[in-house]
Amino acid sequence: MNRREFSKLIAGSASLLLPRVGVAAAPARIEPATHRTPALREFEKLQFGVSYHFSMNTFTGNDYETGSVPASTYNPTNLDVRQWIRVARDLGAKYAVLTAKHMSGFCLWDSANYDYDVAASPNKTDVVAAFVAACKEYGLKHGFYYCILDPHNEGKFDWDIPVQEGYYKLIKQQLTELHSKYPNTFYQLLDITWKLSQDQRWEIYELIKKYSPHGIVVMNQAYYQSKRNLGRICEPKSWPTDVINGEDQLPPPEGHDPHVKFEGKTYYMPMEAWIPTGPPYKPMPPMNSWFWRPGFKIQSADKIASYYSDCRKRNSNLLLNLSPDTTGRLPEDGVETLHQAARIINRKS
Repeated sequence: MNRREFSKLIAGSASLLLPRVGVAAAPARIEPATHRTPALREFEKLQFGVSYHFSMNTFTGNDYETGSVPASTYNPTNLDVRQWIRVARDLGAKYAVLTAKHMSGFCLWDSANYDYDVAASPNKTDVVAAFVAACKEYGLKHGFYYCILDPHNEGKFDWDIPVQEGYYKLIKQQLTELHSKYPNTFYQLLDITWKLSQDQRWEIYELIKKYSPHGIVVMNQAYYQSKRNLGRICEPKSWPTDVINGEDQLPPPEGHDPHVKFEGKTYYMPMEAWIPTGPPYKPMPPMNSWFWRPGFKIQSADKIASYYSDCRKRNSNLLLNLSPDTTGRLPEDGVETLHQAARIINRKS
């Protein structure tokens, strides 16, 4: 080997060690936390939130409303979102979650190029905007609920059929609308996520984190799964998620351990018990109603206060569901019950 050949060899070897100009390294995947991050610490510190089930279901009296009725069916006569949040504040809640889109497919904001939303109804109030404004006014952090199951857009009511590409594009469009308009949203709850593929769930998780990097993303484990695992594990079809939730399920008696293993790796995952306050609903599994309907009667103040107490003792947040009626307000008898529950909670604290 002569000097020229040797020089070429050395130059070629050195080039392998130098960074490639103009070629960016692939960004690391955003994943649920393996330790207690500031965002998770803040979530645990808040302890108590409320959710609001209010949508087309409220006006048909069917928790399983499939979106077969016209948009004109939605018509609150005295909508008062500030009242919802004022009651939550008085109850002691620190964050609030709105059903931006439930399984009927009806959206509580004017979704782009979409004809099944408030803009197509008699009452065109942007409920999402009013909700975010009220949360800001009364000092609560805001969050959204979005249901993946959607017979109106899927063409039929099927709990398990995989989401098709056309509807998946709509899901991404609508979640992008919500989070680009309201960046740094504190909380996003996604329901019936087993209809999405693993890759789709990851894409949705990262989409939300793009706009709300410190927000909490919760993929609901659903009723039967929650009963089975009591928050001790994360179901594979609810992954990735930042928080373990129990739908109509309190934490385990020994208390929730946030060090949760998934596929052999330990993550730091607080628990949130998501509890409806309505009466039993016969078409459902043995669960209480989430939406108001004629004859709706909220559970007792003692029962509601016990949910709060049990969650505190068992190291879990409580997300308590409230149900506005067809006027667009929380019924006065229910509000009085909630005030009684607040007095019990304060007396025992």
